[in-house]
Amino acid sequence: MKPKSVTVSRSNQYTDDEIFESTQKYNPTLKNILRVEQVLAKYKEFDSKAQLTKKLDITMRPPVLNIILRYLEKSNKILVDKDGSMVWIYASPKAKKSWEKAVRL
Repeated sequence: MKPKSVTVSRSNQYTDDEIFESTQKYNPTLKNILRVEQVLAKYKEFDSKAQLTKKLDITMRPPVLNIILRYLEKSNKILVDKDGSMVWIYASPKAKKSWEKAVRL
C-alpha cells in the first residue's frame, strides 16, 4: 500500500467515560484486543474497517470492533482519519504530534 497523509480530527477523541460506558453492553475480550493490535501492527495501514475485518481471522461484532478501535486511538496506538482509514503509530509517542504537524500534500 502506498503511504498517504492523515488528517487527525480532534472531534474523534473519546473520553475514558465514553469508552467505559460502551464496554458495559459490548465487552471486548483481551484476545480480541490483542488480535486487532497484532493485525494493525503487522499491516500498518487500512483504508477502512471492512479491510481490517477481512484481515482478522476471527469474527467479532461491529460494536466490539468499534470499542477496540476507540481504545487504540485513545491510547495513541492508531490514528483514524476522517474518511475512516487507520494507521498504526505506536512506534513512538511523538509520532502523533508529527502527524498532526505534517503538511498535507
